[in-house]
Amino acid sequence: MKLSLVVPAYNEEKAIEKVLDEALGYVDEVIVVDDGSKDNTAKIARSFIKEHKKSDNKNKEIKLISHAINLGKAAALNTGVKNSSGEVVIFTDADDTYPCRHVPELIKEIENGADLVIGSRFLPKPPKNMSFSHVFGNKLFSSLVSYISSTNITDSQSGMRAFRKEIFPQIDVRAKSLEYEPKATARAAKLGYKIKEIPIAYRKRIGESKMHGLKDGFKILFSLMSVAYGETTLLARMIMIPSFLLALIGIIIAGFLIKDYLMIGIVKRPYYPLIAALSLIVSTQLFSLGLIIDNVAKKLSRMEETIRRKQ
Repeated sequence: MKLSLVVPAYNEEKAIEKVLDEALGYVDEVIVVDDGSKDNTAKIARSFIKEHKKSDNKNKEIKLISHAINLGKAAALNTGVKNSSGEVVIFTDADDTYPCRHVPELIKEIENGADLVIGSRFLPKPPKNMSFSHVFGNKLFSSLVSYISSTNITDSQSGMRAFRKEIFPQIDVRAKSLEYEPKATARAAKLGYKIKEIPIAYRKRIGESKMHGLKDGFKILFSLMSVAYGETTLLARMIMIPSFLLALIGIIIAGFLIKDYLMIGIVKRPYYPLIAALSLIVSTQLFSLGLIIDNVAKKLSRMEETIRRKQ
């Protein structure tokens, strides 16, 4: 089984040589996609490839593909997959955060029948070298992906993953940057592909982070919310929309109650508390019913897709 490693790189001159040197011990082919870097990333990779051709390890191939401009991580990954020749493709980052020693573990799960294997940094617990905001954001996004896909995902944003190349056209999604991984994970689960997570180590990155906290966080959140809405069944939507309206009514009435109490010390409209409470209770019940219906429908859909692919 031929293994291809795709390494998207943008301004990673400090780490790219170390990443390539480590990767050659675990895969048959490495595809570096320089995504319009403004530093010496491409130059260093090109020099490494030149020296590699002189070595005794010529059976391991390294390709360098360059984008003229920065197109984003998703585009770089797509370019890498299209130019790979292995039956199994592995993704990793060019900042040296993911140890390549985990590649054999990823491949073992593929050989055992998994379609997509994700290296989870959160098994058994979050890494100590990850900030609280990143841990919190990842847990939030992973929970949302788990709901969308009706499967348990602990690290939806992990950049280290392996999959059979033949399924890539089905699990590929539209994305610009960091939202690619969680969207692709949700897509694979919805289509009934077998997803497996394995625990991996997470090293401190070399160089400056490309992630912009709140900006990228909101981008991923809105992207996943749009996926969640699109993947929600029509019946569940018909139940959930009235629940949101009732919740809004309850919150507005509660706001008037608080305003009256703060300004004059009494509640002028004695029936308002009852209306607000009823609105919020019915809203919660409708929303819960919608979630149950949607979750059952998703599980049935996954079962149907799995049976259809096996026929």
